Amino acid sequence: MAPRRTFTVKEKVDIIWRLKNGENNVDLCKQFGISHSTISTMWKNRAKILECFESKSLKIKKNRNPTHQDIENALLVWFKVQRSQNVPISGLLLQEKTNHFARQLRKTNFECSGSWIYRFRQRHDIVVGKVCGESASVSQNDCDNWLRTVLPKLTEGYTNSQIWNADETGLFFKLTPDRTLKFKGEKCAGGKLSKDRITVLVALNMAGEKRKLLVIGKAKKNQGVSRT
Repeated sequence: MAPRRTFTVKEKVDIIWRLKNGENNVDLCKQFGISHSTISTMWKNRAKILECFESKSLKIKKNRNPTHQDIENALLVWFKVQRSQNVPISGLLLQEKTNHFARQLRKTNFECSGSWIYRFRQRHDIVVGKVCGESASVSQNDCDNWLRTVLPKLTEGYTNSQIWNADETGLFFKLTPDRTLKFKGEKCAGGKLSKDRITVLVALNMAGEKRKLLVIGKAKKNQGVSRT
């Protein structure tokens, strides 16, 4: 049995940041040689971990000069320009742009981590904002009642492999994210949304079987998504 690994608060913040940016749980488990439960525990306790990290790192003045001031300056200028044009910025994009500036400035020993981005956001009051409104949520009581009383009657006499659900959805493959990093207090404007889309039919059954996606576009070969 492999020895149990102990993570520093900084390492935990990096993992939490990568999960927030959509990295796969399985890939992180393989990279760090840990179980799914360890990753899940970090995610479950992310508020406490981030609070601990913040309290330790902010014992030093919040606005002190960072270790790589030139990278920070370039990133901040870029961030201000993008936000002035209402460009949505994700955490992953911010991290990739940081590494881009590091390469341009010949910082060979620098690799942007989640904790570096976290401190950058703290120093400049950058928070996550919603670009557009959300639809009203469905009542949880109504959902529970339907699952308990209606669904059993509808599925009576059928096996799980015989019960399918299919739905049509639009894939706006040029649409920008609906959340963005922004300065605290800044208003979020989404601007004109891209209308380039294809229609996709998604189908799967209660046994977990999935059909191939059925795609409907405007042309036989759609150049915009041919490599997607």
